[in-house]
Amino acid sequence: MDEHAHGTSESVPCPNCRSVRKTISLCFVDDAQLDLKDSLRGKIKDSTKPSKKKLRQDFFVGDDMHQKSGKWYKKERYLNKDENTYKEVVTDPETGKIVHCCEEPLDQHQGHGSAKKKPDEMASPVENEPRDSGVDEA
Repeated sequence: MDEHAHGTSESVPCPNCRSVRKTISLCFVDDAQLDLKDSLRGKIKDSTKPSKKKLRQDFFVGDDMHQKSGKWYKKERYLNKDENTYKEVVTDPETGKIVHCCEEPLDQHQGHGSAKKKPDEMASPVENEPRDSGVDEA
């Protein structure tokens, strides 16, 4: 008799079926409260165009973290160069409130994201200041 599978010789048999086999049930519960985020981004490119003009359409739909606040929002962004359109809608998932909406011709959508002027670029140039021509004058 296999004592590991059937219990020991001193095991008390089941009162219903008289078996000495033991059944052990284990139940594992993962109580971690994960807040999963998802997003989808797609691009449509035209391989017949030069490298800077290949991208024709770009879209993003899903969760996106606001860089300054660290808060997660739902974002939908569509960019279409052929139709000259730009649309972005940012929604607070907790309230459902639209916190940002921008819909305009793409050629007018400037000064945002990586196209923002840096603080040192925003300073106005000093007028009538001589420029260095790179040539030493003797």
